[in-house]
Amino acid sequence: MALTWEDKITLALRSLYEQYGCRQYHMGTFEPYDMYRENRNFLQSETVITFTDASGKLMALKPDVTMSIVKSTQAEEKMRKLYYSENVFRMARGSHDYKEIHQIGLEYIGSDDGYSEAETVLLAMKSLELISPDFILTAGHMGFTAALMAKCGFDKQECSRAMSAFEHKNAHEIAALAVSKNLPDDTAALLSQTMSISHPAKQAISLLRGMNLDGDMASAIYELERLYNILDTAGYGDRLRIDFAIVNDSDYYNGIVFQGFIHGIAHYVLSGGRYDNLMHRFGKPQSAIGFALYFGEMNRHFREEREYDADVLLVYGSVPAIKVIAATEKLVREGQHVVAAKTAPENIRVKKILTFNENGEIEEAHI
Repeated sequence: MALTWEDKITLALRSLYEQYGCRQYHMGTFEPYDMYRENRNFLQSETVITFTDASGKLMALKPDVTMSIVKSTQAEEKMRKLYYSENVFRMARGSHDYKEIHQIGLEYIGSDDGYSEAETVLLAMKSLELISPDFILTAGHMGFTAALMAKCGFDKQECSRAMSAFEHKNAHEIAALAVSKNLPDDTAALLSQTMSISHPAKQAISLLRGMNLDGDMASAIYELERLYNILDTAGYGDRLRIDFAIVNDSDYYNGIVFQGFIHGIAHYVLSGGRYDNLMHRFGKPQSAIGFALYFGEMNRHFREEREYDADVLLVYGSVPAIKVIAATEKLVREGQHVVAAKTAPENIRVKKILTFNENGEIEEAHI
């Protein structure tokens, strides 16, 4: 059977991650529900499929892999570089239906320097590139966002409103918040200017350098600039954008956060970030950064884009199996994707149809 696009991408990604020294992580289908209940905000959906096992313990069909990796990490471990290829169970975006979704991800635990962070982001970019050469990675920084919220004096509810406004580029809501807090003009301007940034990294960093930034915000911009310079050296600098519309829960994320996009798909297909705070919630002292690729959106995209189901339909009728196998194998060795059938299936889309003539030779059918 010919490999699907998903099979090919999965194999290519595994090879990529192993080339950079990552080991594969395997987990079971079920996990104790308590772990997810206590960290619902980390999940994309708060709704988890649960059941009671034979001993009366409440279990969950895994909606996430990262938390399992964090939980299994020993406090004394200096470094873990892991990747996974797992099916998770969660509500599909834009629906109320549960789906089993293939997800591939990478986690770098013990990543507390510029190189380890840059390597993780570079691997995220290389992952996108394996799927499509037309991709972009957009990054923000939760440290910068948190420092800005603190400078504005926002309480928890106001922070939530501001982050929602950033995410949706809602200038009216940001202006209303500034007025309600009676912010100084320069602070209100900084809030508005930050929200409006959505530029290639080099341009965005130049704009941010011209703003009146406090120490923590300046440190965050230094981290983004360092990341850009490393990625630029690797030939990927032009694929990085800065946009503070990317926000994640600050109880879990504390540094760079990012999303990956490929041409033709409106939603991001990759997301990740630094999640030291999640590690600490589990009592683990290490830093950590990682990302996940979501195959749900890509499946729909590639299914819609695919013009043919196969290159060749070989209709063999009453020809002996030994001859059909020989013909099929020859076509496969030539690089063709082949469907062999006794009679032509309905609604199959192929580039050409081959049949056997009276002499047992293959010829193209004219349709």
